[in-house]
Amino acid sequence: MKVIIFPLIVSFILIIYSTFIFIKDLLKINKIIKLIKQENKYFKNVKLFWMIICYLIILSIISLLFFALTIFYFINQSDNLMVFQTIVDVIYMLLLLIWITYIQKKIKSVYLVVKNSKLLIWDKVFDFKEIISIKNDSKRKNIIFKVQEEAGYEFVKVTYHWELKDFLKNLDLKTEFI
Repeated sequence: MKVIIFPLIVSFILIIYSTFIFIKDLLKINKIIKLIKQENKYFKNVKLFWMIICYLIILSIISLLFFALTIFYFINQSDNLMVFQTIVDVIYMLLLLIWITYIQKKIKSVYLVVKNSKLLIWDKVFDFKEIISIKNDSKRKNIIFKVQEEAGYEFVKVTYHWELKDFLKNLDLKTEFI
C-alpha cells in the first residue's frame, strides 16, 4: 500500500497542474479561433495541430486507465494489480511531464494570426513596426522573431514550417530566411 501512495500523490499534483494548463490553452485557442472567424489572415500548422490532438487523446485514455486501475486497486488490493497500476502511473506521469514541458513549447506554433498590421503568436501580440527581424536557425528547427520592446529586445521562437515561412514572406515583413 505504501508503494502506491507516492506515485499516486505525484500524479494527482501533475493532474491538477496539467488541467490548469490545458484549460488555459483551451481558452487561448478559443480566442484565436474567434479572431480567425473574423476573416483575418492566419497560418495553421495542420500537422502539429493533429499531433497535439492525438497526444491529448492518448493522454485521456491513459488517464481513464489510471483512474480505473487506482479505484480497482483500492477495492481489490492485489499485488499483481499494484504492479500494473504503478507501471501505468509512471507512464501517465511521463506523459503529463511531456505535456507540461515539450508540448507547451510546440503549441505556440499551431496558429499565427494577422489582424490590423499586428501579428498574434499564441499569447503575444506584436505590431509589424515592432518586429525587427524574422529568421530561421541554421538547422531550420525554429523561426525566431526579434521584437523591439521598451526594455530591449524579445526573442520569440516558433517551430519551423515551410508554409509558415512562405506565409511570413507574403506579409512583407523583415525576413532573413536562410
